[in-house]
Amino acid sequence: MIRLKDKEFSDIVQYMRDEYGINLEKKKVLIECRMSKILERYGLDSFAGYLDMVHQDRSGEMAGEMVNHLTTNYTYFYREADHFERLQDAILPELLGHSVSGTLDIWCAGCSTGEECYTLGMTLEEYKRIQNVTLRARILATDISGKVLDKARDGEYPVKELEGLPPEWRRKYCGDTSGRTFRVDEELKSCVRFQRRNLMEPMPASERFDIILCRNVMIYFDRISRNRLIRNLEDSLKKGGYLLIGHAELLTIKETNLEPVYPAVYRKKKE
Repeated sequence: MIRLKDKEFSDIVQYMRDEYGINLEKKKVLIECRMSKILERYGLDSFAGYLDMVHQDRSGEMAGEMVNHLTTNYTYFYREADHFERLQDAILPELLGHSVSGTLDIWCAGCSTGEECYTLGMTLEEYKRIQNVTLRARILATDISGKVLDKARDGEYPVKELEGLPPEWRRKYCGDTSGRTFRVDEELKSCVRFQRRNLMEPMPASERFDIILCRNVMIYFDRISRNRLIRNLEDSLKKGGYLLIGHAELLTIKETNLEPVYPAVYRKKKE
């Protein structure tokens, strides 16, 4: 294993904080263990050499690879199920009640390998079926890592990730689940647009959303970066729009137009 020198560790911590808001101050062993094989793959013998390559890579793919290896992509279908129940019971009826076109813009921020955005798609389809309403959803799913986005686009997952999903949803949206893996329904996949994006960068003014899911992402951020992210998310919401965060997370920023309405659910004030 390639050893991580103190100066290299300091440089990596600063880079990850400045560029992506991720706090790795107490993660020296994690960086050393997770990144050594990556360095060997590139034929490098130092972390300084790897960080130089990251800086020189204008595509951003190496930076995305780095973030992917230093954060935990732990996710599964129907995670924190009460969020999806709350969408059906309260949030969707409220938003559609004020929508003339029946169209909702939704952003899954930090979507990882796609389980969340596909669960969201299933939730919307079930709501349309049960309520017999017109609902057109434009779902944007973003992540900093091109590798996890490729997996999300592919839509193939281990069957064990379906344990919390309602059985009827499995039958309708998950194809053949008799083996070790399954593929998400193609029609469901067509409803999601994937895009590589850094959450520390503001969303273009042309893109504003009725619902944003940014769940279990802020746990990696320090306070300053977390507040910066919250500002970006707030600015990206339409007035009256909803922000859903992880149940283990809190909005620490005081001056905000986001008001708590349900557990781990905030609404942007209309005035």
